[in-house]
Amino acid sequence: DIVSENKTYFLTVRGRTEAEKSVMLRPKTTSTVINTISKGSFAKSGDVICSLDPENRSARLNEAEAGKKQAQLQYNAVKKLFEEGYRSENALATSEAILKGAVAKAEIAQNEFDNIKIMAPFDGFIQDIYVEVGDLVTPSSPCAVLLQLDPMIVSGEVTENDVSQVDLNKKVSINFLNGEAVDGKITYVSKSSSPSTRTYKIEASFNNDDASIREGLTANIQIPLQNLKAHLVPSYLLSLDDNGNLGIKIVENEVVRFVYIEIIEDAIEGLWVKGLPEKAKIITVGQEYVIDEQKVNVEIVVN
Repeated sequence: DIVSENKTYFLTVRGRTEAEKSVMLRPKTTSTVINTISKGSFAKSGDVICSLDPENRSARLNEAEAGKKQAQLQYNAVKKLFEEGYRSENALATSEAILKGAVAKAEIAQNEFDNIKIMAPFDGFIQDIYVEVGDLVTPSSPCAVLLQLDPMIVSGEVTENDVSQVDLNKKVSINFLNGEAVDGKITYVSKSSSPSTRTYKIEASFNNDDASIREGLTANIQIPLQNLKAHLVPSYLLSLDDNGNLGIKIVENEVVRFVYIEIIEDAIEGLWVKGLPEKAKIITVGQEYVIDEQKVNVEIVVN
């Protein structure tokens, strides 16, 4: 006799690891490269990846700041005289317009000065550097590629029969070829299938704090679908009926019964199947010589 056990049925999806984000960093202005970060290094958000020659941008910023300060002093003086009745409303409006123009010029000059520093928008690793010190770059010139490896995602494809069973935020287990496993959750399920394969893309996200898991690794996403009662049986006990249906022959009250089963997992130790009675007496020897509803004498074999 074998007794059913509680078993979680998993959907296994083969996929590969991908960076959560990957961006091509480009300058917003034209200038000469004076410094770059090393390829392969880790950068924090806000770190300078590539520095450009400021040229005359610093002088323009100083000039604009001085003009703004002068316009502010002039506006303050005109406003005070206006409040005392010595200046017209038109004079105050003219002074205010001059001040706003000076503020705008200072902001433009500051932005131009800030654009000589190409900074990391998030924490990540420098995948590649495309420029050398001394290169003249423009806004169309790529400077570097930045990868965010924490969190990491695994993307895979599921069939139209399985996609309805994959829910967002469902907890999953992610297994790698080297035997390592991590916990994750489903973060994306496509609403549209691939025209060529008719499959739906899914993504699972997991923590990769130390960036030990690289992009492009093969991984299996194990998605728990349902808990059920199942039996672990050797594969050689499975047989087919005359119509080609898969089943196992058991004995009930000394009568053979062919019970249809469904394989839910192929494990190293055997096959997990569902469909058998909770406690089943399986014919292990001579099952090929008996048929459904045949009366037999049973001999219990103890392993």
